[in-house]
Amino acid sequence: MWLFFYNIWKWVQNNFYGLLLVVGVSIFAKQVIRLEILNDSLSSPVVALLCGIVLANIGLDSSWAKPSLNFASSQLLKVGVALIGFRLTFSEILEIGSLSGVLVIISVVFVSFFLIRWIGEKASLSKPLTLLLAAGFPICGISAIAAVKPLSGADDEETGYAVGLITIFGSISILFFSILHLIFDIEMNTLGWWIGLSVHDTSQVVAAASAISERSLDSAMVVKMGRILLLAPMLLMISFMKQREIQGSEKKRFPVPIFIIGFVVAAALGSANVFSTGFLDSIDTVRTFLITAAMFGLGSGIRLISIKDLGAKPLRVGFIAWITVLVLAGIGTFLTI
Repeated sequence: MWLFFYNIWKWVQNNFYGLLLVVGVSIFAKQVIRLEILNDSLSSPVVALLCGIVLANIGLDSSWAKPSLNFASSQLLKVGVALIGFRLTFSEILEIGSLSGVLVIISVVFVSFFLIRWIGEKASLSKPLTLLLAAGFPICGISAIAAVKPLSGADDEETGYAVGLITIFGSISILFFSILHLIFDIEMNTLGWWIGLSVHDTSQVVAAASAISERSLDSAMVVKMGRILLLAPMLLMISFMKQREIQGSEKKRFPVPIFIIGFVVAAALGSANVFSTGFLDSIDTVRTFLITAAMFGLGSGIRLISIKDLGAKPLRVGFIAWITVLVLAGIGTFLTI
């Protein structure tokens, strides 16, 4: 036991400056998003990802930081994903208001997931990148990509591309719904449902719905929480799907990764109302920090020349995925409201 802690201490000593870099950039990203000029258009993980990409491509990253960056993009990411579970309370399902509403949310998420996978396959997009898009667009954007990344086998370039697509099309969604509100006389609750059911990242949902009305924001957030709740069963489903692909002796391994078990346990504890609001807020702050640090680590592994090699195909698939979720969410909304 003492040897274990001694080895951890030695590793921290040897990689102190790399860890300091990860922490520093994560704090910087958190401060940047508070700038009024950004108007909540970016999240701290996106800012950290961009910082990592910039540092990697202007040649400022060095071998001394590599172990810390790899640690951030792998271990810290998994811990951050597990902590996402505390955001979920199964009682929020009751706020949706009807069984038909719950069924519509489930249907839109899972039909979108399989359709986007099929679209990616037909477009000959790589399976890992397709899986990231299939999870990110229908559920909760960057958080879903972060959660699925360890299961997908995606490299840093593919992960960065997926995050970029979520950011681009989520921002377009904010503009789309603002214009839609000006042109058409759509009831506020209905518009909130459509936003909550189609816009990818939670911050983007808040931005899109807030630009319309408080009533739209309330509806959008309830529906969005319903989508986020589906992250747990989605992760379990993907884990079992990936396990079925494994051949030979490896197939005997336990099919569900530890961090997914942690996610489910955290969701159960969050739903049991055993923790105070202050404690859960602290957990959420830690979770955001860890995922921000992880995105910096991922960004530092992205070379723009490699992104260029991926071509425009992922962009086209991303556009089709955005339209797919938008249309299915619209149909589901008008069938429910």
